[in-house]
Amino acid sequence: MDIDHLSAAARLLYGDDWQRPLARGLGPLHPDGARDSIDDRLVRRWASGERPVPGWVRGAVVALLEGEASARERQAISLRAQAAALVAR
Repeated sequence: MDIDHLSAAARLLYGDDWQRPLARGLGPLHPDGARDSIDDRLVRRWASGERPVPGWVRGAVVALLEGEASARERQAISLRAQAAALVAR
């Protein structure tokens, strides 16, 4: 995964200050076992091009994006239901 794709995905998930939140998001998905976080300095090294992004990160970011999309879809359903309830009053 190249850094352009990683940073675009991470910005969608976490906003402009995405490195530390991404490190926390990737922790539970680490291939060597779940952890609270990976080292956010490592994520900054990926972002600077100092270190390559490991292969496992692609699948983990896909999982994070899919999870966030599902959560937003559930929220959109709730928002529409609330709007419909207000219109019906």
